[in-house]
Amino acid sequence: MQAAVTQIKKKKSLKHRGQTLFLVGMLTIPIVHWVVFWLYVNANSIMLAFQLPTGDWSLHTLQSALREFSTDGSLFLALGNTLKYFFTSVLITMPCSFVLSYLFYKKILMYKVFRVILYMPAIISGVVITSAFSFVIAPDGPVGIILSKLGVDPVPEFLANSDYATGTILFYTVWTGIGTGTLLFQGGMARIPLEVLEAAKLDGCGPGRELVSLIIPLLWPTISTQLILQLTGLFGSSGPILLFTQGAYETTTLAYWIFDSIYTYGNYNAVSAAGLCCTVVGVPIILGIRWLIERIPAVEY
Repeated sequence: MQAAVTQIKKKKSLKHRGQTLFLVGMLTIPIVHWVVFWLYVNANSIMLAFQLPTGDWSLHTLQSALREFSTDGSLFLALGNTLKYFFTSVLITMPCSFVLSYLFYKKILMYKVFRVILYMPAIISGVVITSAFSFVIAPDGPVGIILSKLGVDPVPEFLANSDYATGTILFYTVWTGIGTGTLLFQGGMARIPLEVLEAAKLDGCGPGRELVSLIIPLLWPTISTQLILQLTGLFGSSGPILLFTQGAYETTTLAYWIFDSIYTYGNYNAVSAAGLCCTVVGVPIILGIRWLIERIPAVEY
């Protein structure tokens, strides 16, 4: 009897040891990846924020970045434009994509054609699509000719005027971003059981009520994931600034400012300081909103 108990204990010990080794092995890869590709790289970036270009330790670089963010400087303008792109994506592009996905899900007339048309800007080269868009809205392009016929004089240069440039690029990002979001939401809607929608229809549920009371709760995991992904790119939201204006006409964003500061001026210290400020502010915001999103229960089906 004692031998049998001992044998069982050995088997349990070996099983426990095997599970431990398995967990250690599975966790080793992401931990090494995090240490090498995040901690090592960002540790160097964090140290650059507290150094001068000469390599001397100083708080001047960080203080300069804070002043640029808080006053009417280049970083203040870039931050404002970045937030415009973020809120446009969350409040306009995502809702439009969701509504269009619902219409395609209900198989409106020629929905397959519209789906292809909406997704085409996402698969065509960015250089090609921005060049075509710039030609269409140019003063001597189709839009300019129509405005001229309507009596608009002078015809505005939408990408060469501070009053219109950012709004024009925002419109472009909405137009090119709707297609991708539509496909993602349609994939989620395709998994909804038809029995649920048929039962609602028998109870007299119309399209509007179906969308609000059934589709949104059933697709909340997909919607919440999209929102969290948008939040992680809060300070990286941008449009094709390089292809359209190269940051001129008050169109610069944080992403383009980082590119221009490094590519043109090699100012790694200022970029590191700005990135550190964005991280300190952004992480609590992202975690807080994520906590609020996860408080909404998901509907299982």
